[in-house]
Amino acid sequence: MSHDSVVDKHVLVVEDEPDFAALLRSILLKAGYTVATAYNCEDALSQVRKRKPDLITLDIQMPRKSGLLFYRELKANTAFREMPVVVVTALTRNDIDMESIIRSFLETDHLPHPEAYVEKPVDGPRFLRTVHDALCRPRSAMPASP
Repeated sequence: MSHDSVVDKHVLVVEDEPDFAALLRSILLKAGYTVATAYNCEDALSQVRKRKPDLITLDIQMPRKSGLLFYRELKANTAFREMPVVVVTALTRNDIDMESIIRSFLETDHLPHPEAYVEKPVDGPRFLRTVHDALCRPRSAMPASP
């Protein structure tokens, strides 16, 4: 994706850690995206309703309301079902089988899976490729297993 093609792409970073949110924001801004930040899921949902982003990066370990609950609420709404989401988490594949847990959580409601999973700490170029790929993927396509 060229710089010109990201100029009009709006990304919402949903992350409760201000320093990490600032890092993601900086990476995305330098690549040419417009970026908004939400530090909790309630604010994120409010922002999504006001200005529908082209993509959401979502931490699943959030205070008050988990990122998984936010994701389920978001995807249950047909207006937002096709919105790409990249899960960014401190949970590693060695900690738990994160993808299996998320899939079983979502399959009870027949909801689409996130486009990608990124482990913290993020590698800037890899993170940007993941965002790019999620934005370019046809909305009806299921993500490939990593």
